[in-house]
Amino acid sequence: MIPDPIKKVEDFAKDTNTYMEKRTRGVLRRYPLLFTFLVVFGVVAVVHGFEAVIAYIPFFNEHPAVVFAIGVVVLTFTGSLYKRLDRKIE
Repeated sequence: MIPDPIKKVEDFAKDTNTYMEKRTRGVLRRYPLLFTFLVVFGVVAVVHGFEAVIAYIPFFNEHPAVVFAIGVVVLTFTGSLYKRLDRKIE
């Protein structure tokens, strides 16, 4: 049987997460407000940057419903992919 590459990546990510959780737990407890602001800034920067990129594409700028529809399709696809992979792991 061929080893599942997705399972290997998941195991690696889990091991890395466990290792980093032990190392960062103290910092997050000491500076929760700082990290909250940094995370919020990061999310807002990504969203603002995405909006700016979309504004440069005339078709998407003139048809925001298309961007919305593409977003719904991507979320639906990722949700169904998550469910399939979740069933496969169990």
